Amino acid sequence: MKISLEFFGPIRDRVGTAPDILELDSAPATLEALIEMVACQLSAEDALRDPHLRIAINDQLCPGNETISLKEGDRIAVLSPFSGG
Repeated sequence: MKISLEFFGPIRDRVGTAPDILELDSAPATLEALIEMVACQLSAEDALRDPHLRIAINDQLCPGNETISLKEGDRIAVLSPFSGG
């Protein structure tokens, strides 16, 4: 399964050059499993295990370690913490 992968904010610098499209062997069932799969493929385990990062699937923020259902072509965004007004 191929997914679109984007990094925003400081996490983009920490991960370095990441592919825009990532191929997963199987669909992860939880947000934690997704993070683990992406971290392993990108050799970015420490950077992606930051508890302050947020994950969005198809522009919807995912709270906590919920069950997810990914499909071919879904867009995953990894967001660093931010503030502003």
